[in-house]
Amino acid sequence: MPRTSRMIIAEQIAVYHVMSRTALDGFPLKDVEKDFMLDLIKRFSALYFTEILGFCLMGDHFICW
Repeated sequence: MPRTSRMIIAEQIAVYHVMSRTALDGFPLKDVEKDFMLDLIKRFSALYFTEILGFCLMGDHFICW
């Protein structure tokens, strides 16, 4: 079942839930990779003028909102 299209309302603040998960077995993200991901999240949020309200970075996926 396809998801419904995102509603974009001009001039209104929006909150998005972003998630990415690996299809690999095990936990491919070790401490070095997690530090790299955290740095990427910080840099891209500044570049695109977004505010990260919260995040969870685990061994096989991450979630931001």
